[in-house]
Amino acid sequence: SDGTDASTKTCRKRRPTRPPTTRFAFVMDAPCASTRARCSKTTRRRCRNVAVRGTRAARASLAMPRPGFNDGSDTRFAPLLNGMWTLAGGHGKVDVQEIMEVMSKYARSGYTTFDTADIYGPSERILGEFYEQWRMQEEQPLELFTKFVPNIFREPCSPKSVEKTVRNSMNMLKVDKIDLVQMHWWDYTIPGMVDAALALTDLKEKGMIKSIGMTNMGLDAMDQMWNADVPIVCNQVQFSLIDRRPLNGMVQFCKDKDIKIFAYGSVMGGLLSEKFVEEPAKVFGRPRYTNVNLDTSSLKMYWALVKKFSGGSQDLWRELLGVLKGIALKHEVTLTCVAIRWVMDQGDIFPIIGVRNAKHLEVNEKVLSLVLDTKDREAIDEVLSRSKGPTGDIFSFERGD
Repeated sequence: SDGTDASTKTCRKRRPTRPPTTRFAFVMDAPCASTRARCSKTTRRRCRNVAVRGTRAARASLAMPRPGFNDGSDTRFAPLLNGMWTLAGGHGKVDVQEIMEVMSKYARSGYTTFDTADIYGPSERILGEFYEQWRMQEEQPLELFTKFVPNIFREPCSPKSVEKTVRNSMNMLKVDKIDLVQMHWWDYTIPGMVDAALALTDLKEKGMIKSIGMTNMGLDAMDQMWNADVPIVCNQVQFSLIDRRPLNGMVQFCKDKDIKIFAYGSVMGGLLSEKFVEEPAKVFGRPRYTNVNLDTSSLKMYWALVKKFSGGSQDLWRELLGVLKGIALKHEVTLTCVAIRWVMDQGDIFPIIGVRNAKHLEVNEKVLSLVLDTKDREAIDEVLSRSKGPTGDIFSFERGD
């Protein structure tokens, strides 16, 4: 049972308004236009350079669609989201100033949507500080998405505790209303899940939250909350060539209800990249690959999926990398581009790409323009047809199901 009683099952009207996809462009003036006469030649040259960069960013972003949510909110997000998970720890030392410079590069290029969580270490605070500086410069608005991840093993959720957590996120992000709060529930056997989602719905009605989404929710859980009139706009799930569990019903469920899917782990923390492409040595007639150094939290988490995919070995994963590398060379892009594009092609899917450094910025641009042809898809499908897993629903074996 989810702990929902009759008093919480009051009718909540959904407004299934589907907002139109809009186009987005920067408008950037030269910073010294009003004081040009007093500017030195060097300053004017610097201003012209800033204006040129702004114009280039505007041109690059003109073709970038800005999807919206099914609840009628005015939020329009970038098709590729900036993920803040790597600031949670386990990925090396965080240089806050350097991270904020990287975030600025992404935002200036049109990737203005940032995804964080209340459990991602200092990420909400860093994002809030960045947002405060960005807002003072009167730049293009940002979209700040966070998560509500209650410690249900320690204490039960109540409307008061839900509001306290959301207010803390508001303070960290330095906003008076959060664009999107996505709820995660660790264990379905612990009651209160639907009640917690309805508490978020109440906060939306109070004006503290614009939209409500879910994270790592399986089909039954999504159905429960949809039937309880929780106004779900998205479900953030693990989705990659290795982990295709969203195709076991979730993609269709979300399509039927105009719920967006945000996909994390599409490059498996780097396991779907050129770094791991190699020709194996032959030992007694069998392929032998070098050991993988699992030196980040992401690599450790995703390695378990690779083992399920390959049936306990590395072989099929390495074979998939070889196929993806060939496709990448054909299209003059990176292997990572191909992996992300494949996920996007599975439906209304919007990947979340780590914003730890600026190296993914060029990848983002190429992903949006890449078109995989029939031969590409057939080559990929042939390898995938021999995979052993993971099977089941969203986040199922991680929950111990």
